[in-house]
Amino acid sequence: MANIVMCRVDERGIHGQVAASWTNTLNASRLMVVDDMAAKDDIQKMALKMACPSSAKLSILPVEKAVARLNDPANYEGERLFVIFKTTENLRRAIDLGAPITAVTIGNISNKVGSQILFKSVSVSKTDKENILHIASKGVEVTGQQVPADPKTDVIEILKNMTF
Repeated sequence: MANIVMCRVDERGIHGQVAASWTNTLNASRLMVVDDMAAKDDIQKMALKMACPSSAKLSILPVEKAVARLNDPANYEGERLFVIFKTTENLRRAIDLGAPITAVTIGNISNKVGSQILFKSVSVSKTDKENILHIASKGVEVTGQQVPADPKTDVIEILKNMTF
């Protein structure tokens, strides 16, 4: 199985915090953006390639293909993978399909109509709440953290008290 050094939900994919702070702190050798839409969209793929630090390789994969690759011991041998999901929906599907993910950090999810602030710049919809609680029910540790210097936030306790 792949050596996943971090799994993160961040709707922006690769951006300054991911490219600089997280990739360096984790010493990640490959960034894997898992998103069905991004994997089909040439403009998104080009933007992600431009944002990826030169010190790391990049994979942009749809959910099913990412799960298959992460579960194949022949793939990514010797690499340190930083896996980024752009949505909680894609993460939930990956977990349900058997992705070897034991912990996830919730990063950036922008405020939208009907969403509520979870912490800092992270807002969740009712669907996000359901997805994250489902992921946690599968034994996956779920925390929130913007940048490596920030303390981890227990998002499950906050979510349990949120009403929509």
